[in-house]
Amino acid sequence: MSLPDNWVMFKNALISTKYRNFTEIDLLIIGNAGAFLVEVKTWKGSFSANQDKWKRREGAKWFPLENSPTSQSIYHKKMFENLIMPQVSGFPENFIFAPVVFPVAKWIGITNCSVPVLQGFQELTQMLQQYPKCLTNEQVLIISKLVENCDISDIPKPSAKPKPILLKPSDQ
Repeated sequence: MSLPDNWVMFKNALISTKYRNFTEIDLLIIGNAGAFLVEVKTWKGSFSANQDKWKRREGAKWFPLENSPTSQSIYHKKMFENLIMPQVSGFPENFIFAPVVFPVAKWIGITNCSVPVLQGFQELTQMLQQYPKCLTNEQVLIISKLVENCDISDIPKPSAKPKPILLKPSDQ
């Protein structure tokens, strides 16, 4: 993925949340088109989502998933807003976006999800190129410095990344 020189990308960015916890953003891309909090899911197989409720196909059957990638992205966006917005002024509204990217999934079917869901990094690159400029170079730098200087020194290391969890019919 190629970005303009004035854009900044963090991989596995840790940002502080309430109660001295933190959350990890897989890819945090900050540029003139906004701040993009990209959740990358390397799940294999076929998935469908309707209004942020996800299912995975196994054979001919669909099973609900307990953890929703789109809900996770919404959470990341909220935590990022809580970190950034109190420290900046004069920024435009709606400059933070939280897409989910599935680079290896065989098939993705999406209906009415609250964040963009993309199948592959090419779609992400197209999205980044299509969004209009809303941040100045100075604002990009300010946000980047806030992320870079986020204090996570006393926070325990993250545990393993979650895998899709299938709900058994008896759990519903």
